[in-house]
Amino acid sequence: MHTLPDIAPLPDYMVERIEEVFGLYFRSVLLEHAGLVIPQHEHDHNHATYIGSGKARMWVDGAWVGDFEAGCVVPIEAKKKHVFQSLLPQTRLACVHDIESAKAVKRRGI
Repeated sequence: MHTLPDIAPLPDYMVERIEEVFGLYFRSVLLEHAGLVIPQHEHDHNHATYIGSGKARMWVDGAWVGDFEAGCVVPIEAKKKHVFQSLLPQTRLACVHDIESAKAVKRRGI
C-alpha cells in the first residue's frame, strides 16, 4: 500500500495538448520527471486515463488503486477524487471522455 504524496500545483507547461476528435475529448499531460503529481481532482462524468508512456501510480478517494504501465487504460467514475504520480521520467497521461456524455451531465446540472 502506498500513501498519498504531498501535492504541489501542476505547472501549466506540462499540459501538452487538448484535442476533440470524433466526439472524444483528449487532454495529454507530460510528467517529465519521476515523482511528479497531478493534484487531486474530480469530474462530473465518467472518463478514462490512458498511460501513453512511462508508469504512473493512482489513488482514488485517497486509497491507492495501483501502478499502471504504458499502454494501460484506467477507468475513473464520475465524482471520484483521483491523483496520479509519475514513477518514471517522461510519463505521459491522456484523459479521454465522450464529449456528449460530459455535456449531458452539465445540462442536467449534476
